[in-house]
Amino acid sequence: MSTWRQKAIDCCPELKRDLEQPDISIYLVFSELLPVTIEAHNENNTERLQKIYGFAEWCFGQKEKDLWNAAGVSFYEHLADDQVTRQAIPKWIKWDIYKDIRGLLALRLNEVELLKLDKEYS
Repeated sequence: MSTWRQKAIDCCPELKRDLEQPDISIYLVFSELLPVTIEAHNENNTERLQKIYGFAEWCFGQKEKDLWNAAGVSFYEHLADDQVTRQAIPKWIKWDIYKDIRGLLALRLNEVELLKLDKEYS
């Protein structure tokens, strides 16, 4: 089993059966993690949030394009779509990653919202 699959299962053991399917891509995994992330924020489940954001950060830091690209376009970019995750970006996304994904967030946010995020990092 690939490392990314095992790390994803560690984040969401309840999705293990789906995540073990050979045809599920890392892009689909991140799509599945988004609602889990929102739920974890709503429940203030810090342990689960640490695992999910840690997994996204790990993928984003990998050399394999599918991993870092999926983290960007299937996870980080879509954090802007929900108020709870959008507000959590400065707490859970490191500055170095934020700088790299800012252009993706700009596709989902208006200028005022994006500048508000920028300000929270400064």
